[in-house]
Amino acid sequence: MISEAVRDDGLSRPPPFPMDPFSIQCAVLIVSHNGRDVLGDCLASVLASDESPYHLRVVVVDNASADGSAELVAREFPNVDLIRCRANLGFAGGNNVGWEHIRRAYPRVRYVGLLNQDTVVRSGWMATLARFMDARPIVGSAQAKVLLHPQTDLFNTAGNVSHFLAFGFTTACGEPDRGQYNCDRSLGLVSGAAMAVRADAISRAGLFDSDFFSYLEDADLSWKLRQLGYELAYVPQSVVFHKYQFKRDWRHYFLLERNRWLLLGTYYKTATLVLLLPAAVLMEFGQIYFAWRNGLLPQKFRAWSFFLNRRNQVRLARRRRAAQQRRLIGDRSFIAPFVATVESNELRGPVLRRLANPFFGAYWAAARSLICW
Repeated sequence: MISEAVRDDGLSRPPPFPMDPFSIQCAVLIVSHNGRDVLGDCLASVLASDESPYHLRVVVVDNASADGSAELVAREFPNVDLIRCRANLGFAGGNNVGWEHIRRAYPRVRYVGLLNQDTVVRSGWMATLARFMDARPIVGSAQAKVLLHPQTDLFNTAGNVSHFLAFGFTTACGEPDRGQYNCDRSLGLVSGAAMAVRADAISRAGLFDSDFFSYLEDADLSWKLRQLGYELAYVPQSVVFHKYQFKRDWRHYFLLERNRWLLLGTYYKTATLVLLLPAAVLMEFGQIYFAWRNGLLPQKFRAWSFFLNRRNQVRLARRRRAAQQRRLIGDRSFIAPFVATVESNELRGPVLRRLANPFFGAYWAAARSLICW
């Protein structure tokens, strides 16, 4: 991937941060793609943020934007490390390019913060996450409180959750912030919109799987970190605002379904997969119905065809072997934070509430009682 990226010569201009690369303790990584309208606000807030006593560097990876995003960064933010990619590598691939740059340029970096291009941070957001993880070495990744923008009194997410069939959901989306989520807590899934990860954990496990491109790549990282024995945390004292609007736009349904099955095929032990197979098959019928109702059957069939390809089967088998060899905990511990019901404010309906949630809730309660490995 690195061969597909070239650095902008803006790096030669003197930054306001310490020039000694060995002094950099935190790096903030932002992947941009046609985000000119939002990227300026994001970078201005990050550069104005007081992250003392941590020495921080900002890295932007531009995924072949056609709207002048890279030129905006080079012209208005010369103290940012800018990496221009010749192709759109997706959120996963772009972050991996940025991590390779950080790893080489700042060898003593301790924490890597990840931000969406359409976020604005409250001052001290990164230092708050770093201090939290300094005090808790078991935490491999921490997520900020993410509020909406410009409706800054409403939640985007107060911590994400993982469904045992590999769906990922936000919590509290659209709810007013009345202090009800002001306590830190453990999570099953951190949101890639605003999070920090230990650099040594990335060195052990890698950052994202580039094959995911986008969608559920944060679930892949979360599952990978948890299998290494790390905990994930929600830290509400760190606040980030997200210019996010939920749209029932399923143009990327193929990626969602393909990546969900990549997770299932990679991380569970074989015995767990066998135990969950009836639920997974029933969910497939539900997904077929959903795809039919929403005109998404071609995307659903495309997801199936991905796994019928022999080359992809070999890659999945290789990925699965690596994950199973790397893991340090069994499935009984791994599944502990997973849920079986969908409680998202973004997804509602009588079928979900009256049929799917009760059935999968009962199935998961029975299945997890049997998982002793």
